[in-house]
Amino acid sequence: MKREDRLMPQGNGETTTRRGFLTSTAGAALAGWALSQTRANGANERIRLGIIGCGGRGTYHIEEIEKLADSHSVEITAVCDVWRPNLEKAAARIREKTGKAPFSTSKYGELLARPDVDGVIIATPDHAHCPILTAAAQAKKDAYCEKPMSRTLEEAVLAYDTVKDNNIVVQIGTQRRSEGQFKAGADLIQSGILGTITEIDTAWHDANPRWARDFSDVRQEDVDWEQYLMGQSNRPFDPRRYRCWHLFRDYTCGLPGLLGSHVMDIALWFMNDPYPLYGTALGGIYIWKDGREHCDTIECLYEFPKGFLLRYSNRLGNMRPTPEVIVYGSKGSFDTASWKAVPDGGGKDKLAEAIPIKDMPSDNHMGNFLDCMRNRAATNAPIEAGYAQSVVATLASESQHLGAQLAYDKTKRIFKPRGSVSAG
Repeated sequence: MKREDRLMPQGNGETTTRRGFLTSTAGAALAGWALSQTRANGANERIRLGIIGCGGRGTYHIEEIEKLADSHSVEITAVCDVWRPNLEKAAARIREKTGKAPFSTSKYGELLARPDVDGVIIATPDHAHCPILTAAAQAKKDAYCEKPMSRTLEEAVLAYDTVKDNNIVVQIGTQRRSEGQFKAGADLIQSGILGTITEIDTAWHDANPRWARDFSDVRQEDVDWEQYLMGQSNRPFDPRRYRCWHLFRDYTCGLPGLLGSHVMDIALWFMNDPYPLYGTALGGIYIWKDGREHCDTIECLYEFPKGFLLRYSNRLGNMRPTPEVIVYGSKGSFDTASWKAVPDGGGKDKLAEAIPIKDMPSDNHMGNFLDCMRNRAATNAPIEAGYAQSVVATLASESQHLGAQLAYDKTKRIFKPRGSVSAG
């Protein structure tokens, strides 16, 4: 039985399946999609967006959209959040800026059903990303989806297939793909200048407890708790699980997704090799004894079809600086601190001198999404990138949790114990 098909008790004492919950929640969206599709996003027509998740990240996106309102002819017509203070604050801001009150709801299905919403920004906790993206695709709404795209591989597969079947435009929130330095880095690595690349190190370290958020202001009467749970469970209301969701397996796949999605995505992009053959992860709770279910320190290692290893290191007890990405080749090395290919570490045919990246312009990541809503081109971080990042993040999370090396079967799109899937 697939994970999303397991019976999930609901607050009314009845039971349903996770897939059934997602289907019923998205049902309202399907009722209205046909009306919305009668309006094409032509060059002179205003794009109308809905914000799903109006917390810190959602507020950032509201600010970005405000900056692009005139240049990209875009407006926010609807907002959704399960916490009433966030919802009211976002609605008040938009009303003050535009003179028009947006539609407001705690139910994302109601927002997706509206004909005055052409696309959505998904800025919720991680466990809601894929279910809402899937529902948006079913409703024919283009979607900007925050990273990491998915909490589980099964949900990533479903979202990917639904997006492709419905031909919507998707931008994943891996913004480095729109930054000029990283685009130039990709070109340099893909030119072959480093010779044979055998290993890539990626890392993200922090020692500041940003996740230790105060939850004393979270009251049960202000939270649409059933909607927040997204069918994951029937847990009773818990303000800490709402505000400090980063710590718990119900809501995220842990550090490989929360932070690793930023930097492992770069390696997949630079190497143009999206799916690992095998992967493993070791880690534990060594520093922060705060009731978390996820590691505070983890080391992940993957082998890829092109013949290289990718390592991801994440520690929350020491933040000594290191480049986000270091690439090791037979002719030299490259890193995202110096932004140069250098002879260091190369063999007898190593580079003669350091070679810096060439300047390339950056794109506004949200602006790129809006442009692609109009011209229907691929975004800088399309669904393919989101799915690939989901594979490496969820593989590491599962490997560490199970204490086993795993293989990714790219035909069946599942994880198996290493040895049960042949390489290639």
